[in-house]
Amino acid sequence: MVGSKVSAVSRKTNTTVHEVLGVMTKGDTQICLFDTPGLTLTCSGFPHKDLKARVESAWNAVKLYDVLIVLFDVQRHLSRPDLRVTKLIERMGAQAHPGQKRVLCMNKIDLVEKKKDLLQVANQFKDLPGYDRYFMISGLKGSGVKDLSQYLMEQAVQRPWDVDPLEMSEEVMKNISLEVVREKLLNYIHQEIPYEIEHRLMDWKELRDGSLRIEQHLITHKQSQRKILVGKKGSKIGTIGIEANEELRSILKRDVHLILQVRVK
Repeated sequence: MVGSKVSAVSRKTNTTVHEVLGVMTKGDTQICLFDTPGLTLTCSGFPHKDLKARVESAWNAVKLYDVLIVLFDVQRHLSRPDLRVTKLIERMGAQAHPGQKRVLCMNKIDLVEKKKDLLQVANQFKDLPGYDRYFMISGLKGSGVKDLSQYLMEQAVQRPWDVDPLEMSEEVMKNISLEVVREKLLNYIHQEIPYEIEHRLMDWKELRDGSLRIEQHLITHKQSQRKILVGKKGSKIGTIGIEANEELRSILKRDVHLILQVRVK
């Protein structure tokens, strides 16, 4: 929808650790899309008492937006239904919210073989009064995304634009650099280690030739974690760095010199 990667993508849970901004501009309309950490409930339908700060922040931000999109994996809902997800959908759509429209978005429809199953899911939630519209999309294939984008454009209100549509700000580029490296970490480092790493942007410098020098530090709490992250003779962190560097060059449209340092706190 925004034409570029702005957030890490992974099969692992809790991929998003803080709010990420993506901007879609068409004609005289600009839509700011905020990707928040996933909201979680207990099986009883209540927020966890031991929520981490990032999830608490997501709950607190729910009422701040003009439109709230509740997005879920419909293929997983059909094959491995999760009561926590169902309770969340029902909770968010239980009642209308003045000043905010809510939409329910079923993602990954391309993975559902029997399309009648999609209607079954739609019927399951159709009587919830809190949702203004229902959308079936495939983020990967693009099916239904145009309809969702058009709906969001129609909800726009008149106010000054937040972002220059012709220029990617330095702050946005910095966030993208962190998200790209984080995605590679999630792909190559397993168990709980990626979630325990402190990930910091230490230096960002535009060089005379127009290229970018980006230095990020990955801080672990144990020497054993550092060894796993670095890999034999630096092979693992080297692979992460090479892949992230190439992706950043493609996104930022310029040469990038990415430096990753791993140290123990």
